[in-house]
Amino acid sequence: MKIAVLGIRGLPANYGGFETCTDHISKHWTEQGHDVLVFCRKNRYKTRPKHYGGVKLCYVASINAKSLDTISHTFLSAIRLIFFYPGFKYVHLYNTGNALIIPLLRWAGKKVIISVDGIEWKREKWGWAGKTMHKLGEIVARKYAHKIITDNQVVSQYYLDHRQVNTVMIPYGAKITTRKPLLSEEILEKFQLQANGYFLFVGRLVPEKGVHHLIASYKKLKTEFPLVIIGDDQHTDYRNQLFSEASDRIRFLGYLYGDEYEQLLVNALIYVSASEMEGTSPSLLAAMGGHVCALVNGIEENRATAGDSVYYFEKNNYEDLTTRWQTIANDPKRISEMAKTGYAYVQTHYNWQSIANRYLEVFESL
Repeated sequence: MKIAVLGIRGLPANYGGFETCTDHISKHWTEQGHDVLVFCRKNRYKTRPKHYGGVKLCYVASINAKSLDTISHTFLSAIRLIFFYPGFKYVHLYNTGNALIIPLLRWAGKKVIISVDGIEWKREKWGWAGKTMHKLGEIVARKYAHKIITDNQVVSQYYLDHRQVNTVMIPYGAKITTRKPLLSEEILEKFQLQANGYFLFVGRLVPEKGVHHLIASYKKLKTEFPLVIIGDDQHTDYRNQLFSEASDRIRFLGYLYGDEYEQLLVNALIYVSASEMEGTSPSLLAAMGGHVCALVNGIEENRATAGDSVYYFEKNNYEDLTTRWQTIANDPKRISEMAKTGYAYVQTHYNWQSIANRYLEVFESL
């Protein structure tokens, strides 16, 4: 099977859910003998290898502006796919805004599935035009996509209630990560951190991730442990506003990959997130798979993802975040117990191999 992936920033992943999903499932697809081609944004990668593992990479330009970056890249990628890679019959498209490209792909004879992440038009970053585009994308996806994939039952119910379409629910998976003592020591020393001596957030620095709420709550804690933030973003004053809060206690490390990212993750005391909008959070699953206790916003999507295997603060109640954060941080036994519970939960529910196979089953059914 020849599968093309459109609508993401590219590989390797940079903490976006779509990229993380593609990173893992494409690896399993190639291991099973399938050809996978991922279209990457030129402006995101200074070095541009032709392959990532067994996955072929194609770099395509985009209009480097907040409202046009994604859709322009996807459109140009679709043109490149149609005329230069005609043998790739199956397309895995991401993001409702990119659904506007589906009629073009269908015209070219492609079999198209689209993965959606939460309810995109509700995100704070979008103005009227962006919200309208994503609402229109939902309608186009309903009519033209062969299948719509959601990663969360809450989102599936939204599409059933508001778009009258049955979706296929396939969650993200969780990578099981372990501490590597010598490597951990080297990396922690580099960033001047101590094992189990810091709080951690991982994700893009966009308003709906609630990092400003996280920082405000953290400042109220009585703790010597720093708050470490892994991630970044472009096209935004919000990111610059957050960076103005940087100090010895609030540390922005930017994008990290591979061993540095993984060892900083598994050595954190608590993974904490105030994100107000999620599908299935890959960063949360990664923390759970790394044996790390998590405290997250009690939104419906997070509860559907993690059940009773993480701690929640009351939905969008940031005073409650502060209270619970302080209480949990002061109780090593509770931290250890929930870390074990979360680890066991992801081993049972979020296996990347089985998830990759479920996508293949969808393609085979078309």
